[in-house]
Amino acid sequence: MTRRSHIFRRLRRQLRFLTAISTLTITSVAWAQSRDITQLETRAEKAETAGDTAAAIHLYADALAAKPDWTEGWWRYGGLLYRERRFQEAGQAFGRLTRLAPGNPLGFALLGLCEYQGADWGNSVLHLNRALSRGGLPADIWQAATYHLALGLLRQRNQSGALLTLKLLFHKAPDYPGIALALGSAELNQEEPPAPDAAVFPAAQIAGKAALAVLNGQPAEAEKAYRDLVSVYPNQSFAHLSFGLFLESQHREDEAANEFAVETKISTTSAVPWLWLARVAVAKENPESALAYVARARELDPSEPLSFLIEGRSLMLEHRWEQALAPLLKAEDLAPQSSEVHFALASVYSALHQAREAEKERQLFLQAQSVDAPGEDAKR
Repeated sequence: MTRRSHIFRRLRRQLRFLTAISTLTITSVAWAQSRDITQLETRAEKAETAGDTAAAIHLYADALAAKPDWTEGWWRYGGLLYRERRFQEAGQAFGRLTRLAPGNPLGFALLGLCEYQGADWGNSVLHLNRALSRGGLPADIWQAATYHLALGLLRQRNQSGALLTLKLLFHKAPDYPGIALALGSAELNQEEPPAPDAAVFPAAQIAGKAALAVLNGQPAEAEKAYRDLVSVYPNQSFAHLSFGLFLESQHREDEAANEFAVETKISTTSAVPWLWLARVAVAKENPESALAYVARARELDPSEPLSFLIEGRSLMLEHRWEQALAPLLKAEDLAPQSSEVHFALASVYSALHQAREAEKERQLFLQAQSVDAPGEDAKR
């Protein structure tokens, strides 16, 4: 054996020894780190159980910094922050959670609740809608998510979506705290439930009482409350509209039209009462009046999809199928989730003998009817 071969053999033995030492060292460090993380987790859980929230939050933060994929830790850490009303930090925790467990709707619900408290209405509505559409939430979380989704829609000036969402909540939790005032606020087109010292508070209370009576199947009680509302607060915006909508639902079109007409004089910048006058005119098969009301509504809101739907339906009454197509397609473009628009288009295409397009709209109509999407509803 040459001297060079001997040196190489010694070097190989030394390298194997160093590799073994290095592996052992790395393993020991990893084991020590794992033990430290486990101890942090245990200490955090013990502090939480003992009610030492401040210590638990600190320990969970340390544990999650060392083990960022600890899903259970993010749940507990976010929950503690939420209970402490540290909503921005809690939202960050639940945001991380949604990335670790994107299939779990609970993370999106809690994230949306945090965002609502942080006045981030757009993201709150987005994430609460996502959580509710996936289903499987615990009852208490479902109720809180549904209620705050309605409030978020109010903030976005989507009163019809808020009303629909509150009706869904009523059917599962009719005694949910605040539901009556929230319903009244949506009826009166308010941006949020008013404080007790706000001028609109008593009117919202009466409107909420009327809405609850409707939902409870008590039309006589509802009518009494609505009459009280417009009698005591005759100049309250959207009071006459709400009463008119109730009368229209009872097939009392002439009385409803009277209330809508009064509303046009109170809510002078709103297209909504003009559109409901147009709806009543369509129901009474008076296309000329309907188109005149639509024109007034469009002066106030040129992009309101309902005006294009009513225009199309008015033209349908006169069997002007080709002329009806353009406004209905515009309505579809503005409100693609509207089952009413798809139904009207299916009827027009059938009258024009365009079977393929008619079938396409019928399928879209069925899809739209099968989806609960409060944020997309634009009836009012």
